Amino acid sequence: MPARLDGLSFFFPALNEEDHVGPMLSDALAILPRFTGDLDITVVDDGSTDRTGAIADDVAAKDARVHVIHHGTRRGYGAAIRSGLGAATKPWVFFTDGDRQFDLADLERLINVSDGVDAVVGYREKRADPRRRLFVAWVYNRLIRVLFGGGWRDVDCAFKLFRREVFTRVPLERVRSNGAFFSPELLITLRRSGIRVRQVGVRHFPRTAGEEKGASPRVVLRAISDLLRLRVRLWRRPND
Repeated sequence: MPARLDGLSFFFPALNEEDHVGPMLSDALAILPRFTGDLDITVVDDGSTDRTGAIADDVAAKDARVHVIHHGTRRGYGAAIRSGLGAATKPWVFFTDGDRQFDLADLERLINVSDGVDAVVGYREKRADPRRRLFVAWVYNRLIRVLFGGGWRDVDCAFKLFRREVFTRVPLERVRSNGAFFSPELLITLRRSGIRVRQVGVRHFPRTAGEEKGASPRVVLRAISDLLRLRVRLWRRPND
């Protein structure tokens, strides 16, 4: 019998994921009740121009546990995560991406090491991405280690579990990025605030439909710009 949580808010961002959003919700409704008897699920549709939002709305109309947040225009990955965290109501908050590159059953791995910590974050045991994206990620992770210190196995792994009270102690307003740098900035901010974080390996699978979005030149340049802004801000105001 898997360990169970006393309440779980699960969400995932989705941008033009019409092939994945329905199966993703089916997976969530089938798998996550193993871990809690009090579940809500939120899809954050970040300005999709395909049927992502409509498919999510159809599922929500049939199951009261499912909710949909629509961004009228694309706001960015970090803004979508921010919306999902802001909508969470249960004692625990879990999120992943909407491209089905993770198995929701691996939440059990996070729950199993959650005693005594405020958050458990996954790292990909073997990353199943194209070579170009692997190279970008390698450079990006090492740049963050140089500028902010080591300790993180995989700063961008989108498989994270938090006690919701964490965001009372460390308000999301302290995390400035609304782009791809949101996840690293969140981890950096939490560590600087004394939040206890544990890391655990999770499985990672190739994308089977749709287009990858995280390694486009526009996204990468915005992430690096946000990274450098944070580094300069912390040099100027170390207690920020």
